[in-house]
Amino acid sequence: MYEGELVRLRALDNTDLENILQFYNDWNLRRWLGVPLPESSSTIREWLERGSRLRPWKDGSLVLAIEDRDTNEFVGISRIYDIKRPHDRASIGIAIYDPNQKLRGFGTDATLVTLWIGFNILGLNSIYLDTMEGNDRAIAVAEKAGFRRIGVFRETEFVDGEYRDLLYMDILKEEFMSWFPNGRKVSEGAIKK
Repeated sequence: MYEGELVRLRALDNTDLENILQFYNDWNLRRWLGVPLPESSSTIREWLERGSRLRPWKDGSLVLAIEDRDTNEFVGISRIYDIKRPHDRASIGIAIYDPNQKLRGFGTDATLVTLWIGFNILGLNSIYLDTMEGNDRAIAVAEKAGFRRIGVFRETEFVDGEYRDLLYMDILKEEFMSWFPNGRKVSEGAIKK
């Protein structure tokens, strides 16, 4: 388990299924994940089982549950995927499922812990993400975690009856390590310059 100031990232397990099912098909979540169509409970169950078995060095992916450090309540999913060796780069995705848990700092904290894992455990040098234009919350979280805008893939996502741009952002290991030098844990707080 990896801890931030507010959240804990841990392995997915079957007890997470009910929590995922409760929120997974919520339109306000799905629309920003780029997969707006609903999924059946059996499809979600298969995804959870597959996600719980992924190994980053073998499968190029890692999926972790995000839980509230104080209550141990499941709040979402953290993913590191598309891990590319020997380039030492990957993509991340963070989703806070429960709408009641948003705006509490969980997304930013989970992003920082995910970056810590990527740089300190997986030995990555560059981590990127993409998010749709209009997903202001995700963009703000990424920028707060140190990501920089690096490009735009124009009108690639069709949501709410219109095409939207896909914004690309990244952060380098040296940038992140200036906040968390020498393996300093996220739970110990950042040294922001």
